[in-house]
Amino acid sequence: MTNDELLKKIDDAPLLMTTEAARKKLRKPRSVYGDQILFMLAITVMAVFRYGARAAAVCGVAVVCCVLTDMIGCFLSKKEYSFKDLSTIAYGLALSLMLPASVPYYIVAVGSLLTITVKHIFGGKDNYIFNPAAVSIAFLIMCYPQQVLLYPTTSAGLELFDTSNAVLTNGIESLFIKTGAIPALTPLEILMGNFAGPMGTTHILILAVCMVCLILRRSVSLAATVGGMGVMAVLSYLLNPSLDDLTFRFISGFVLFGFIFLANDPQTLPLTNGGRLIYGLLLGAITVAFRNTAQIEGVFVFSLLVTNALALYLDRLYFNICTGIKRLASYLKENLGSFERVSKNVKQGKTPALTDTQEIIAEPVNFNMPPIDSKVTKVKRKRHVSIKDAAENISKKVSQVKEQRKNKERQAADDGGDEKAESDTGKED
Repeated sequence: MTNDELLKKIDDAPLLMTTEAARKKLRKPRSVYGDQILFMLAITVMAVFRYGARAAAVCGVAVVCCVLTDMIGCFLSKKEYSFKDLSTIAYGLALSLMLPASVPYYIVAVGSLLTITVKHIFGGKDNYIFNPAAVSIAFLIMCYPQQVLLYPTTSAGLELFDTSNAVLTNGIESLFIKTGAIPALTPLEILMGNFAGPMGTTHILILAVCMVCLILRRSVSLAATVGGMGVMAVLSYLLNPSLDDLTFRFISGFVLFGFIFLANDPQTLPLTNGGRLIYGLLLGAITVAFRNTAQIEGVFVFSLLVTNALALYLDRLYFNICTGIKRLASYLKENLGSFERVSKNVKQGKTPALTDTQEIIAEPVNFNMPPIDSKVTKVKRKRHVSIKDAAENISKKVSQVKEQRKNKERQAADDGGDEKAESDTGKED
Protein backbone atom coordinates (compact mmCIF):
# COMPACT_ATOMS: atom_id res chain seq x y z
CA MET A 1 0.00 0.00 0.00
CA THR A 2 1.43 3.33 -1.02
CA ASN A 3 1.42 6.43 1.16
CA ASP A 4 -1.21 8.08 -1.05
CA GLU A 5 -3.55 5.11 -0.69
CA LEU A 6 -3.01 5.08 3.08
CA LEU A 7 -3.76 8.81 3.38
CA LYS A 8 -6.90 8.36 1.28
CA LYS A 9 -8.08 5.58 3.59
CA ILE A 10 -7.45 7.74 6.64
CA ASP A 11 -9.41 10.61 5.08
CA ASP A 12 -12.28 8.24 4.28
CA ALA A 13 -12.28 6.82 7.83
CA PRO A 14 -15.49 8.60 9.00
CA LEU A 15 -17.40 7.26 5.98
CA LEU A 16 -16.07 3.75 6.58
CA MET A 17 -17.01 3.91 10.25
CA THR A 18 -20.53 5.07 9.42
CA THR A 19 -20.84 2.18 6.96
CA GLU A 20 -19.62 -0.26 9.61
CA ALA A 21 -22.16 1.06 12.11
CA ALA A 22 -24.95 0.66 9.55
CA ARG A 23 -23.81 -2.87 8.72
CA LYS A 24 -23.88 -3.89 12.37
CA LYS A 25 -27.45 -2.55 12.67
CA LEU A 26 -26.87 -0.71 15.92
CA ARG A 27 -29.94 -0.06 18.01
CA LYS A 28 -31.68 3.25 17.64
CA PRO A 29 -31.07 5.80 20.42
CA ARG A 30 -34.77 5.92 21.22
CA SER A 31 -34.88 2.21 22.08
CA VAL A 32 -31.65 2.48 24.07
CA TYR A 33 -33.04 5.35 26.15
CA GLY A 34 -36.26 3.39 26.62
CA ASP A 35 -34.35 0.45 28.11
CA GLN A 36 -32.33 2.76 30.35
CA ILE A 37 -35.51 4.44 31.63
CA LEU A 38 -37.08 1.08 32.37
CA PHE A 39 -34.16 -0.12 34.47
CA MET A 40 -33.70 3.26 36.18
CA LEU A 41 -37.36 3.04 37.24
CA ALA A 42 -36.52 -0.28 38.91
CA ILE A 43 -33.72 1.47 40.81
CA THR A 44 -36.15 4.26 41.71
CA VAL A 45 -38.48 1.68 43.28
CA MET A 46 -35.61 0.50 45.48
CA ALA A 47 -34.85 4.13 46.44
CA VAL A 48 -38.50 4.68 47.38
CA PHE A 49 -38.45 1.50 49.44
CA ARG A 50 -35.39 2.77 51.33
CA TYR A 51 -36.00 6.52 51.65
CA GLY A 52 -39.77 6.86 51.27
CA ALA A 53 -41.90 9.03 49.01
CA ARG A 54 -39.34 11.83 48.93
CA ALA A 55 -37.13 9.77 46.59
CA ALA A 56 -40.00 9.53 44.09
CA ALA A 57 -40.67 13.27 44.49
CA VAL A 58 -37.04 14.14 43.69
CA CYS A 59 -37.14 11.97 40.56
CA GLY A 60 -40.48 13.48 39.51
CA VAL A 61 -39.27 17.06 39.96
CA ALA A 62 -36.14 16.32 37.90
CA VAL A 63 -38.07 14.73 35.03
CA VAL A 64 -40.75 17.46 34.92
CA CYS A 65 -38.16 20.26 34.98
CA CYS A 66 -36.15 18.56 32.23
CA VAL A 67 -39.21 18.17 30.00
CA LEU A 68 -40.34 21.79 30.52
CA THR A 69 -36.83 23.10 29.88
CA ASP A 70 -36.60 21.03 26.71
CA MET A 71 -39.92 22.45 25.47
CA ILE A 72 -38.75 26.01 26.15
CA GLY A 73 -35.43 25.32 24.43
CA CYS A 74 -37.18 23.93 21.34
CA PHE A 75 -39.48 26.97 21.27
CA LEU A 76 -36.59 29.44 21.51
CA SER A 77 -34.57 27.62 18.85
CA LYS A 78 -37.67 27.31 16.62
CA LYS A 79 -37.66 23.55 16.65
CA GLU A 80 -40.57 21.17 17.05
CA TYR A 81 -40.59 19.35 20.37
CA SER A 82 -40.81 15.60 19.92
CA PHE A 83 -42.40 13.44 22.59
CA LYS A 84 -40.56 10.48 21.04
CA ASP A 85 -37.23 11.88 22.26
CA LEU A 86 -36.78 9.87 25.46
CA SER A 87 -33.31 11.24 26.18
CA THR A 88 -34.79 14.11 28.21
CA ILE A 89 -36.53 11.71 30.62
CA ALA A 90 -33.43 9.50 30.79
CA TYR A 91 -31.19 12.43 31.73
CA GLY A 92 -33.67 13.63 34.36
CA LEU A 93 -33.82 10.20 36.02
CA ALA A 94 -30.03 9.76 35.88
CA LEU A 95 -29.49 13.17 37.50
CA SER A 96 -31.98 12.55 40.30
CA LEU A 97 -30.60 9.09 41.12
CA MET A 98 -27.12 10.57 41.60
CA LEU A 99 -28.43 13.00 44.23
CA PRO A 100 -29.17 12.31 47.89
CA ALA A 101 -32.81 11.85 48.86
CA SER A 102 -32.52 14.85 51.19
CA VAL A 103 -31.47 17.33 48.48
CA PRO A 104 -33.59 20.52 48.30
CA TYR A 105 -35.98 20.70 45.39
CA TYR A 106 -34.57 23.96 44.08
CA ILE A 107 -31.18 22.30 43.58
CA VAL A 108 -32.90 19.55 41.62
CA ALA A 109 -34.55 22.20 39.45
CA VAL A 110 -31.23 24.01 38.90
CA GLY A 111 -29.54 20.74 37.93
CA SER A 112 -32.35 19.83 35.52
CA LEU A 113 -32.24 23.28 33.92
CA LEU A 114 -28.48 22.97 33.39
CA THR A 115 -28.83 19.44 32.01
CA ILE A 116 -31.14 20.39 29.16
CA THR A 117 -29.39 23.74 28.61
CA VAL A 118 -26.16 21.87 27.87
CA LYS A 119 -28.11 19.75 25.39
CA HIS A 120 -29.42 22.79 23.50
CA ILE A 121 -26.20 24.83 23.67
CA PHE A 122 -24.47 22.30 21.43
CA GLY A 123 -27.35 22.26 18.95
CA GLY A 124 -29.74 19.75 20.45
CA LYS A 125 -30.08 16.10 19.57
CA ASP A 126 -27.11 14.34 17.90
CA ASN A 127 -24.83 17.36 18.37
CA TYR A 128 -23.60 17.48 21.96
CA ILE A 129 -20.30 15.85 22.94
CA PHE A 130 -20.68 15.81 26.75
CA ASN A 131 -23.18 13.78 28.70
CA PRO A 132 -25.65 16.42 30.01
CA ALA A 133 -26.31 14.62 33.31
CA ALA A 134 -22.56 14.36 34.01
CA VAL A 135 -22.09 18.08 33.33
CA SER A 136 -24.97 18.94 35.65
CA ILE A 137 -23.86 16.75 38.56
CA ALA A 138 -20.29 18.07 38.25
CA PHE A 139 -21.64 21.62 38.48
CA LEU A 140 -23.76 20.79 41.54
CA ILE A 141 -20.81 19.11 43.30
CA MET A 142 -18.71 22.26 42.93
CA CYS A 143 -21.49 24.75 43.77
CA TYR A 144 -23.56 22.92 46.42
CA PRO A 145 -21.22 20.40 48.10
CA GLN A 146 -23.05 20.48 51.49
CA GLN A 147 -26.43 19.69 49.94
CA VAL A 148 -25.20 17.22 47.30
CA LEU A 149 -22.43 15.29 49.11
CA LEU A 150 -24.14 14.69 52.46
CA TYR A 151 -26.46 11.68 52.53
CA PRO A 152 -29.19 10.52 54.92
CA THR A 153 -28.69 7.27 56.79
CA THR A 154 -30.24 4.19 55.23
CA SER A 155 -32.79 3.83 58.01
CA ALA A 156 -33.88 7.48 58.01
CA GLY A 157 -37.50 8.15 57.13
CA LEU A 158 -37.58 11.45 55.24
CA GLU A 159 -40.58 13.72 55.13
CA LEU A 160 -41.82 14.91 51.77
CA PHE A 161 -41.16 18.64 52.26
CA ASP A 162 -39.22 19.02 55.51
CA THR A 163 -35.76 17.43 55.87
CA SER A 164 -34.44 19.62 58.68
CA ASN A 165 -34.64 16.74 61.16
CA ALA A 166 -32.86 14.26 58.86
CA VAL A 167 -29.54 12.81 60.03
CA LEU A 168 -26.97 13.41 57.31
CA THR A 169 -23.56 11.79 57.03
CA ASN A 170 -20.62 11.67 54.66
CA GLY A 171 -20.40 9.01 52.00
CA ILE A 172 -17.80 6.26 52.04
CA GLU A 173 -15.81 8.07 49.34
CA SER A 174 -15.61 11.19 51.50
CA LEU A 175 -14.48 9.15 54.51
CA PHE A 176 -11.71 7.58 52.47
CA ILE A 177 -10.52 10.98 51.19
CA LYS A 178 -10.50 12.55 54.66
CA THR A 179 -9.23 9.66 56.79
CA GLY A 180 -7.84 7.14 54.30
CA ALA A 181 -9.84 4.39 55.99
CA ILE A 182 -12.09 1.94 54.19
CA PRO A 183 -15.37 1.32 56.06
CA ALA A 184 -15.94 -2.24 57.23
CA LEU A 185 -18.94 -3.59 55.31
CA THR A 186 -20.16 -7.15 55.01
CA PRO A 187 -20.81 -8.62 51.54
CA LEU A 188 -24.56 -8.59 52.24
CA GLU A 189 -24.49 -4.90 53.16
CA ILE A 190 -22.58 -4.14 49.96
CA LEU A 191 -24.97 -6.08 47.72
CA MET A 192 -28.10 -4.62 49.36
CA GLY A 193 -26.67 -1.09 49.48
CA ASN A 194 -26.83 -0.63 53.25
CA PHE A 195 -24.42 2.32 53.32
CA ALA A 196 -24.72 6.07 52.84
CA GLY A 197 -24.61 7.39 49.31
CA PRO A 198 -26.69 8.74 46.41
CA MET A 199 -30.13 7.19 46.39
CA GLY A 200 -29.62 5.33 43.10
CA THR A 201 -25.95 4.31 43.12
CA THR A 202 -25.73 2.14 46.24
CA HIS A 203 -27.93 -0.78 45.12
CA ILE A 204 -25.03 -2.89 43.88
CA LEU A 205 -26.98 -6.10 43.23
CA ILE A 206 -29.71 -4.28 41.28
CA LEU A 207 -27.09 -2.37 39.27
CA ALA A 208 -25.27 -5.59 38.38
CA VAL A 209 -28.52 -7.16 37.15
CA CYS A 210 -29.30 -4.01 35.14
CA MET A 211 -25.85 -4.09 33.54
CA VAL A 212 -26.17 -7.72 32.46
CA CYS A 213 -29.67 -7.21 31.05
CA LEU A 214 -28.72 -4.05 29.16
CA ILE A 215 -25.64 -5.74 27.66
CA LEU A 216 -27.78 -8.65 26.47
CA ARG A 217 -30.23 -6.20 24.91
CA ARG A 218 -27.30 -4.32 23.27
CA SER A 219 -28.34 -1.11 25.00
CA VAL A 220 -24.98 -1.01 26.77
CA SER A 221 -21.68 -1.47 24.93
CA LEU A 222 -19.91 -4.61 26.10
CA ALA A 223 -16.53 -3.32 24.90
CA ALA A 224 -16.80 0.05 26.64
CA THR A 225 -18.26 -1.25 29.92
CA VAL A 226 -16.22 -4.41 30.45
CA GLY A 227 -13.06 -2.82 29.05
CA GLY A 228 -13.35 0.23 31.29
CA MET A 229 -14.18 -1.71 34.44
CA GLY A 230 -11.48 -4.26 33.66
CA VAL A 231 -8.67 -1.74 33.25
CA MET A 232 -9.87 0.09 36.34
CA ALA A 233 -9.77 -3.16 38.36
CA VAL A 234 -6.29 -4.09 37.10
CA LEU A 235 -4.75 -0.68 37.74
CA SER A 236 -6.38 -0.35 41.15
CA TYR A 237 -5.14 -3.77 42.21
CA LEU A 238 -1.62 -3.01 40.98
CA LEU A 239 -1.55 0.22 42.98
CA ASN A 240 -2.99 -1.40 46.10
CA PRO A 241 -3.25 -5.22 46.02
CA SER A 242 -6.25 -5.47 48.33
CA LEU A 243 -9.66 -6.90 47.53
CA ASP A 244 -11.32 -4.57 50.05
CA ASP A 245 -9.79 -1.54 48.35
CA LEU A 246 -10.81 -2.88 44.94
CA THR A 247 -14.40 -3.41 46.07
CA PHE A 248 -14.51 0.06 47.62
CA ARG A 249 -13.43 1.70 44.36
CA PHE A 250 -16.43 0.25 42.52
CA ILE A 251 -19.14 0.81 45.12
CA SER A 252 -18.17 4.36 46.09
CA GLY A 253 -19.16 7.46 44.20
CA PHE A 254 -20.89 7.08 40.85
CA VAL A 255 -18.60 4.45 39.33
CA LEU A 256 -20.91 1.48 38.74
CA PHE A 257 -23.97 3.63 37.98
CA GLY A 258 -21.90 5.89 35.73
CA PHE A 259 -20.42 3.06 33.68
CA ILE A 260 -23.92 1.71 32.98
CA PHE A 261 -26.07 4.80 32.39
CA LEU A 262 -23.69 7.72 31.73
CA ALA A 263 -20.74 6.29 29.83
CA ASN A 264 -23.04 4.36 27.48
CA ASP A 265 -24.97 7.36 26.24
CA PRO A 266 -25.54 6.57 22.52
CA GLN A 267 -24.98 10.23 21.63
CA THR A 268 -21.42 10.31 23.01
CA LEU A 269 -20.21 6.75 22.33
CA PRO A 270 -17.85 6.10 19.39
CA LEU A 271 -19.32 4.26 16.41
CA THR A 272 -16.96 1.28 16.09
CA ASN A 273 -16.42 -1.47 18.64
CA GLY A 274 -12.68 -0.77 18.59
CA GLY A 275 -13.29 2.88 19.31
CA ARG A 276 -15.63 1.95 22.15
CA LEU A 277 -13.00 -0.37 23.63
CA ILE A 278 -10.43 2.44 23.60
CA TYR A 279 -13.12 4.72 25.08
CA GLY A 280 -13.69 2.34 28.00
CA LEU A 281 -9.98 1.74 28.62
CA LEU A 282 -9.32 5.47 28.63
CA LEU A 283 -12.22 6.14 30.99
CA GLY A 284 -11.06 3.49 33.47
CA ALA A 285 -7.46 4.71 33.42
CA ILE A 286 -8.43 8.37 33.92
CA THR A 287 -10.77 7.44 36.77
CA VAL A 288 -7.99 5.58 38.60
CA ALA A 289 -5.60 8.50 38.04
CA PHE A 290 -8.10 11.04 39.38
CA ARG A 291 -9.03 8.83 42.33
CA ASN A 292 -5.39 8.60 43.43
CA THR A 293 -4.50 12.25 42.90
CA ALA A 294 -7.61 14.42 43.26
CA GLN A 295 -9.10 15.17 46.68
CA ILE A 296 -12.68 15.52 45.53
CA GLU A 297 -15.73 13.30 45.50
CA GLY A 298 -17.44 12.10 42.37
CA VAL A 299 -14.26 11.87 40.31
CA PHE A 300 -15.99 9.54 37.85
CA VAL A 301 -18.10 12.32 36.30
CA PHE A 302 -15.02 14.48 35.76
CA SER A 303 -13.20 11.54 34.18
CA LEU A 304 -16.22 10.97 31.94
CA LEU A 305 -16.22 14.59 30.77
CA VAL A 306 -12.55 14.33 29.81
CA THR A 307 -13.20 11.08 27.94
CA ASN A 308 -16.23 12.57 26.16
CA ALA A 309 -14.03 15.36 24.84
CA LEU A 310 -11.64 12.78 23.34
CA ALA A 311 -14.32 10.40 22.05
CA LEU A 312 -14.58 12.25 18.73
CA TYR A 313 -11.09 11.07 17.75
CA LEU A 314 -11.16 7.49 19.07
CA ASP A 315 -12.74 5.99 15.94
CA ARG A 316 -10.02 7.53 13.77
CA LEU A 317 -7.36 6.35 16.25
CA TYR A 318 -8.72 2.80 16.06
CA PHE A 319 -8.71 2.95 12.25
CA ASN A 320 -5.09 4.18 12.20
CA ILE A 321 -4.03 1.41 14.60
CA CYS A 322 -5.68 -1.27 12.45
CA THR A 323 -4.09 0.15 9.30
CA GLY A 324 -0.65 0.22 10.95
CA ILE A 325 -0.99 -3.38 12.13
CA LYS A 326 -2.00 -4.52 8.63
CA ARG A 327 0.94 -2.71 7.08
CA LEU A 328 3.34 -4.26 9.62
CA ALA A 329 1.92 -7.75 9.02
CA SER A 330 2.21 -7.28 5.25
CA TYR A 331 5.82 -6.11 5.60
CA LEU A 332 6.77 -9.07 7.79
CA LYS A 333 5.06 -11.47 5.42
CA GLU A 334 6.91 -10.11 2.41
CA ASN A 335 10.34 -9.70 3.99
CA LEU A 336 10.58 -12.49 6.54
CA GLY A 337 9.90 -16.19 6.58
CA SER A 338 12.19 -17.66 3.91
CA PHE A 339 15.46 -17.44 5.85
CA GLU A 340 13.76 -18.44 9.08
CA ARG A 341 12.21 -21.50 7.44
CA VAL A 342 15.55 -22.67 6.02
CA SER A 343 17.39 -22.14 9.30
CA LYS A 344 14.68 -24.01 11.19
CA ASN A 345 14.91 -26.96 8.81
CA VAL A 346 18.70 -27.03 9.11
CA LYS A 347 18.49 -27.12 12.89
CA GLN A 348 16.07 -30.03 12.64
CA GLY A 349 18.47 -31.92 10.32
CA LYS A 350 16.47 -31.40 7.17
CA THR A 351 18.41 -30.62 4.03
CA PRO A 352 16.85 -27.70 2.24
CA ALA A 353 15.73 -28.23 -1.30
CA LEU A 354 17.02 -26.17 -4.17
CA THR A 355 13.82 -24.14 -4.19
CA ASP A 356 14.36 -23.14 -0.56
CA THR A 357 17.75 -21.47 -1.12
CA GLN A 358 18.15 -17.74 -1.01
CA GLU A 359 18.50 -17.32 -4.78
CA ILE A 360 17.72 -14.05 -6.46
CA ILE A 361 15.58 -14.79 -9.49
CA ALA A 362 15.18 -11.91 -11.88
CA GLU A 363 11.89 -11.61 -13.63
CA PRO A 364 12.02 -12.01 -17.44
CA VAL A 365 12.09 -8.76 -19.34
CA ASN A 366 10.24 -8.42 -22.62
CA PHE A 367 12.00 -6.16 -25.14
CA ASN A 368 9.27 -6.60 -27.81
CA MET A 369 11.48 -8.95 -29.82
CA PRO A 370 9.92 -11.11 -32.59
CA PRO A 371 9.72 -14.86 -32.06
CA ILE A 372 12.73 -16.92 -33.17
CA ASP A 373 12.13 -19.71 -35.75
CA SER A 374 14.31 -21.94 -37.98
CA LYS A 375 13.62 -20.07 -41.22
CA VAL A 376 16.33 -18.04 -42.91
CA THR A 377 15.05 -14.76 -44.24
CA LYS A 378 17.00 -13.01 -46.97
CA VAL A 379 17.44 -9.34 -46.49
CA LYS A 380 17.40 -7.11 -49.59
CA ARG A 381 20.31 -4.77 -49.38
CA LYS A 382 20.45 -1.50 -51.25
CA ARG A 383 23.13 -1.29 -54.00
CA HIS A 384 25.89 1.18 -53.34
CA VAL A 385 25.77 4.08 -55.83
CA SER A 386 28.98 5.88 -56.73
CA ILE A 387 29.30 9.62 -57.32
CA LYS A 388 29.80 9.14 -61.05
CA ASP A 389 26.64 7.09 -61.40
CA ALA A 390 24.71 9.64 -59.38
CA ALA A 391 25.90 12.45 -61.67
CA GLU A 392 24.91 10.49 -64.78
CA ASN A 393 21.44 9.85 -63.30
CA ILE A 394 21.01 13.54 -62.57
CA SER A 395 22.07 14.53 -66.11
CA LYS A 396 19.67 12.00 -67.63
CA LYS A 397 16.82 13.39 -65.54
CA VAL A 398 17.71 16.96 -66.59
CA SER A 399 17.73 15.98 -70.27
CA GLN A 400 14.42 14.24 -69.91
CA VAL A 401 12.90 17.37 -68.36
CA LYS A 402 14.25 19.55 -71.21
CA GLU A 403 12.88 17.21 -73.82
CA GLN A 404 9.47 17.24 -72.14
CA ARG A 405 9.45 21.05 -72.22
CA LYS A 406 10.35 21.14 -75.94
CA ASN A 407 7.55 18.73 -76.74
CA LYS A 408 5.07 20.92 -74.85
CA GLU A 409 6.24 24.05 -76.77
CA ARG A 410 5.92 22.31 -80.15
CA GLN A 411 2.44 21.11 -79.28
CA ALA A 412 1.43 24.62 -78.20
CA ALA A 413 2.81 26.11 -81.48
CA ASP A 414 0.94 23.57 -83.56
CA ASP A 415 -2.28 24.34 -81.74
CA GLY A 416 -1.80 28.09 -82.31
CA GLY A 417 -1.25 27.65 -86.12
CA ASP A 418 -4.39 25.59 -86.48
CA GLU A 419 -6.46 28.25 -84.72
CA LYS A 420 -5.05 31.03 -87.07
CA ALA A 421 -5.89 29.05 -90.21
CA GLU A 422 -9.43 28.49 -89.03
CA SER A 423 -9.90 32.24 -88.38
CA ASP A 424 -8.67 33.16 -91.93
CA THR A 425 -11.06 30.69 -93.50
CA GLY A 426 -13.93 32.23 -91.61
CA LYS A 427 -13.08 35.72 -92.93
CA GLU A 428 -13.02 34.57 -96.57
CA ASP A 429 -16.43 33.05 -96.13
